[in-house]
Amino acid sequence: MKAGLGEPALPSPQVARIDPVTVGRDTNFALSFLALSADRREAITAVWDFCRAVDDEVDEHEERPLAERAAGLQRWREEVTACFDGGRPRTPQGDALQRVVRRFPVQRLPFEQLIDGCAMDLEPTRFATFCDLRAYCYKVASTVGLICIEIFGYRNPGTRRYAEELGLALQLTNILRDVPSDLARGRLYLPLDELAAHGVTEGDLRAGRLTPAISALLERQALRAREQFARAEAALPPEDARRLVAARIMGAIYRDLLTRIAAREYDVFAGRVRVPGFHKARLALGTWMRTMASSSASGGLRVAK
Repeated sequence: MKAGLGEPALPSPQVARIDPVTVGRDTNFALSFLALSADRREAITAVWDFCRAVDDEVDEHEERPLAERAAGLQRWREEVTACFDGGRPRTPQGDALQRVVRRFPVQRLPFEQLIDGCAMDLEPTRFATFCDLRAYCYKVASTVGLICIEIFGYRNPGTRRYAEELGLALQLTNILRDVPSDLARGRLYLPLDELAAHGVTEGDLRAGRLTPAISALLERQALRAREQFARAEAALPPEDARRLVAARIMGAIYRDLLTRIAAREYDVFAGRVRVPGFHKARLALGTWMRTMASSSASGGLRVAK
């Protein structure tokens, strides 16, 4: 676990030496980063490490009082300010992010919105409608996509919509997979009006037993995620496809995860659904090859700072 901002500590080797193999705790993302050039991989890894640390302030310190965790998020806000205003960051993650800010045209707002989204998880999380859930997903996931495309590089402004839609698709997939573990943290991300429409209560979900009603509810969530992946792919300008191959690899892995959840008849209570490592590698290679074959290198990419 990384030291919190309020805890003076020497950076651990894993934090001090940013490495795409150890980025965060998600090999789906680490694998996709390998498709990047060395400088972009280092920058993306720094961004991911920063975002992961912000998320950990909420998720990995749940034993702390709410006010203490909120203060921790405020200190991460101050790190963002230091990174963008030329101040001196106080953490290894902030130091690395500031180098990214100086090198690439990343914007400040998505980082601030990400922290706003994480702050929503400080207390038990419920969303009345999908519209409410979508706003949350934008803050915690689409923002990360908008940051990343500034490092990948792009020419067509329409690529921003791709980043937003893909972020939403990835987050909806996470929500479906993690229903049991989120409930254990006091969180329920499925829209409450859709629970009611399917005759499912929170207590039913907490019981951890798949019923026809729960299966139908979760199938609806999976369908929405698939629709989001389709929207993302439709929004990707062809001239930017090569630069966005890392994002497309992430999408391929998460779509496969949806397929595996469906193969279980949406029984996410029977254990965490995973994509085997060897299959992730096959998906990554296949996506890379198809992207390279179907698109030609395009000029006019945005020039990084």
